[in-house]
Amino acid sequence: MSYVRNVANVVATLLVGLRVTLREWFSRSITLQYPEQRWELPRGYRGHPVLLSDEEGKTKCTACGLCVRACPTDVITVKGAKGEDGKRVATEWVLDMSRCIQCNLCVEACKFDALAMSDRYELACYRREDLLYDMDTLLELGRGDGVAAITVGDKL
Repeated sequence: MSYVRNVANVVATLLVGLRVTLREWFSRSITLQYPEQRWELPRGYRGHPVLLSDEEGKTKCTACGLCVRACPTDVITVKGAKGEDGKRVATEWVLDMSRCIQCNLCVEACKFDALAMSDRYELACYRREDLLYDMDTLLELGRGDGVAAITVGDKL
């Protein structure tokens, strides 16, 4: 009797699997033909941090180091010096994206609105050194087309 019960169980399981397969066969496909088609990202998507600049194209960063202290993975390196006008300015800003967890803590810690989270999600590269973003790269990405930077004051 247990043999018949096992065969009936196998047939029932097979029919359940076939039902799922047929239901999915006739449903609408959700596959995108990447890279020709791209996902529309939600408004609150957090990519990697970028540096923001003022109207003159200069960085807003004063190298205060709050973002460095707020980063839980220590991926930010900032160095600064006195500028011509006597105010402190950032001279070096490096972000190691190979270890960044995109937590947004650096943006929240920045008092000068010099940082924002970008909406870039294509971060693949062939060499680890390509994931070290310097100050010029981060400023360019902050000014770039299609970057919907999310800052602390934005309502989602």
